[in-house]
Amino acid sequence: MYRTVLKIILLWLLVYPFPVLAQQIEYGNVFASNMENEDGSKLGKGCIQYVSGSYTLPLSTQIDSLHRIRSWSATFTGKYASFDDEVCDKPVNPDDIINAGVMLTHVRTIAPRWNMVATTGVSFCAIPDYIRMNSVALTAGAIFLYKVNNALNVGAGIMVTTAYGEPVCIPLPFITWKKNGKFCYELNTQGRPEFRVSTQLNPKIRLTFSPFEAQAFSAVVKKDGDNKVYMNSLFKATLGGSCQLAKKLSINADVGYIYYHKVKFVDRSFKSFWRNLFNSDGAYKYKPSFALTVGFNYSL
Repeated sequence: MYRTVLKIILLWLLVYPFPVLAQQIEYGNVFASNMENEDGSKLGKGCIQYVSGSYTLPLSTQIDSLHRIRSWSATFTGKYASFDDEVCDKPVNPDDIINAGVMLTHVRTIAPRWNMVATTGVSFCAIPDYIRMNSVALTAGAIFLYKVNNALNVGAGIMVTTAYGEPVCIPLPFITWKKNGKFCYELNTQGRPEFRVSTQLNPKIRLTFSPFEAQAFSAVVKKDGDNKVYMNSLFKATLGGSCQLAKKLSINADVGYIYYHKVKFVDRSFKSFWRNLFNSDGAYKYKPSFALTVGFNYSL
């Protein structure tokens, strides 16, 4: 009953009809692949199914003295993921996890070519059977952007988060680049880093290829008597498309090839974050597999 209520709350976050600027709902399936531990011993198979959603609610929009937009907005996100470990003596993944959060964002111009994006918010990452205050993280940060030209923006900033218990400062490089033509090239390091090449087949259908997309699932869990951060991260290449169903509504679908996928449990500390950032010691690894994603996008 307790787990059912949590799922209902999450689904409410995903579909509640706020008058929002943008809304996205997505279903994904990471097909089963073989798992092995650090020494190469086979553990069985694992797969993932998830539903996620996000929407941005505009709070305030003004035109400043440089005739640029100054805005405040709130972004709500939610994800429910279900894991299935097959033929494992001891499952590596939890049965399911819940990720949700709300982020307040302020965008303003500070010079003719300089913009600032400041954010603060709270997030929740947990498994339904183990929900504690440790599952809640506070985050705040700022990025300063320089407009090189109409196609390229570069910048850097810093984010502070309590997701690892102790406050962790994380540098944030920022690049957005877009070149239009018969083929559109887009590079974006904001949120989930990705690079896309797309082309418009007709007025309603657009085909997209991405050689690199990052995705992650996380939660605070109890392991060996201590609180740990469960990290499930993967990188994939995707081929898919989108279809414009109405002026403001579209559906998208893609097939992905997952070429890197690992699971790791790390201590909740400042040192542990940096020590494990590029370290795969103690990680469980998956063999390459495929993924399917279907989603809807709506904007006002």
